[in-house]
Amino acid sequence: MKKLLSYVSKINNHLLECSTIDDALNLCIRDIGLEHNMDRCYILKNKNNSDLLGFDYAYAYEWCNNGITSYIHHLDLSKSLINALFSLDTILSRDKLRFGIGKDIDNNLLKKIFEIRGVKSYFFAPIFSDNVFWGWIGLEDCTNERFWEEDEISVLQTIIKSLGIRLSQTATVSKLERTIEKFNFFMSSSNQAMWEFDIETEKTNFSLNWFGIIGYTPEEIHEIPNFWEKVFSAADHDKIFNDFKKFVSGKLERFEGNIQIIHKNGHSISARYSGLLKLNKNGIPKKVIGTYMDISELVEKEKQVLLSEAKFRFIAENTTDLICQHSKEGNLLYVSSLSNDIIGYNFEELINKCPWDFIHQKDLDNIKKYYYSIVKNKEIETITFRFRKNDGTYVWLETATKVMLDSEKNIIGFQTSSRDITKRIKADKEMKAAFLKERKFNELKSNFVSIASHQFRTPLTVIYSNAELLELKINHHEKGLSNDCNVIISRIKNEVERMTELMNNILVFGKQEAKKIEKIIQPIDLNEFIETLTKTYFNKDGGAKIKVTKKGVKRIFFTDESLIVHILTNVINNAFKYSVGKPDPELIISYLENTIEIQVIDYGMGIPKKDIPNLFTSFFRASNTSSIIGSGLGLVIVKQFTEFLNGTVELKTKENFGTTIKLTFPYEHQ
Repeated sequence: MKKLLSYVSKINNHLLECSTIDDALNLCIRDIGLEHNMDRCYILKNKNNSDLLGFDYAYAYEWCNNGITSYIHHLDLSKSLINALFSLDTILSRDKLRFGIGKDIDNNLLKKIFEIRGVKSYFFAPIFSDNVFWGWIGLEDCTNERFWEEDEISVLQTIIKSLGIRLSQTATVSKLERTIEKFNFFMSSSNQAMWEFDIETEKTNFSLNWFGIIGYTPEEIHEIPNFWEKVFSAADHDKIFNDFKKFVSGKLERFEGNIQIIHKNGHSISARYSGLLKLNKNGIPKKVIGTYMDISELVEKEKQVLLSEAKFRFIAENTTDLICQHSKEGNLLYVSSLSNDIIGYNFEELINKCPWDFIHQKDLDNIKKYYYSIVKNKEIETITFRFRKNDGTYVWLETATKVMLDSEKNIIGFQTSSRDITKRIKADKEMKAAFLKERKFNELKSNFVSIASHQFRTPLTVIYSNAELLELKINHHEKGLSNDCNVIISRIKNEVERMTELMNNILVFGKQEAKKIEKIIQPIDLNEFIETLTKTYFNKDGGAKIKVTKKGVKRIFFTDESLIVHILTNVINNAFKYSVGKPDPELIISYLENTIEIQVIDYGMGIPKKDIPNLFTSFFRASNTSSIIGSGLGLVIVKQFTEFLNGTVELKTKENFGTTIKLTFPYEHQ
């Protein structure tokens, strides 16, 4: 046992005294091999730190007894050994041992390698560093088939744990050295200097970069009596020392601030100081560690920024436009004083608000496209939109936006200049409305002249020629005069009716356009009204008749009877006119819960799809109706009068299949 303890102590000395981990491990595997009468002792290191990646070993260290072949530089065999050991990964990585007789190994590849290496007995043990599988150690006996005693196994496990501890310490020291190196580099290349004040001894240690900031070397600082009184102004000296005492005593939560330090050459430096209080294990203040940072350049830049901001505000407050500055996300950071006059909000009501919340819903899509265009192109662009004022009304703004960039051309915000153009927009709308009205009036006059010229001249010519013909026949007493006269008279009557329809429609249309029609609302029995209307005007003996259907429970209908007559006569007349030779038209009255619905259905020629958008345009006629008499005003009158009575018109049609017109009215006119 004493021999084993001495052996363990020897191994620990190697781990403690060797300056490098390589020296320590090489000495350890040598002594482990000699102590246990082994022929070969080696360490394989796992190059992966994560179990998720599997294991990848490197043949890192090896010791061989006299006369025993070394394989650490024998590339093929070392790779073969590593590949063979993959089957042991699970066992070793779970902190399990593997040992026994070489010929009894159950891994065929490993058994073959053992035969090449002459292994009689073996011992494999894992090495862990900070609970991470670092690698494993292997012992090989090429002379004897041996069995391992419990004391030997226990000692080896103890030694291997010591190896893991040393590996962990080495890794920690390496990380710490790298951290210190980075810290020293950062401090030496920055405008900061460190100091450390020992509260018990009242001594201050100065380190890193003091010469770069105030021109004094650390040696000069230590040699100058009352150094801090020399480099601080009187006002700063009293304040900083009072604050320091309060900070150490716990009366001041933080020790930090800005001061002026006098450089060795005599000029002042703006500096920022801060300190951190360190306590001992009993909670008593032990030391203060702090830094001083030269912020002269920053202070100068702040002065320039303040001067620029002052100039900007002077310009912004003395212009007729609303000047705003926005963050990169668009929120308002600055709003000039004209905000109250233009949009009705005070400065405080708008700061940190998103302008998009005030934009009219119909303008939001354009605003978003405008924003993305500015971000992409980084050029000044202008847009007009509606902005909600404090009283809920909207004002039209014309806004120019400029992108604000940093020194690396990255967007840091936006500046906008907006002006109220509500009056201009209103004037433009009024001008456009007047122009459209004038154009419509001119078109109306032109169409009227054209239709009147054509529609009046033709029937008048027919009437005149037939009158002459009638006169001629009567004068010559031709046979069959009576029959011929009836035909001629019929033609005259038809043309007179045609002219009457045209004249009536033009007169009614003119009154409606001139806003001279008044409503006289009274209750009517729609069933009786329709029956009288169809019987009087349409259901003539021997001709086509309209089929009337009633649905629902009859209710009283409040409306203007004369306007309804105009509406229905035009609709029904069209149904007959454009369905000659087809099944009779239908009229369906539906008494619904809140409205009354009248449908007129014909099975005639229908309307071409291309003409449907223009059907309710004055004097427009479908392209397939040139051979049929009409004024092009019927549907216009229907639509105008229906809407005048708070109703709606819906038209469905298909060429060669017919047309359905649905009129919907409230029961009571409001």
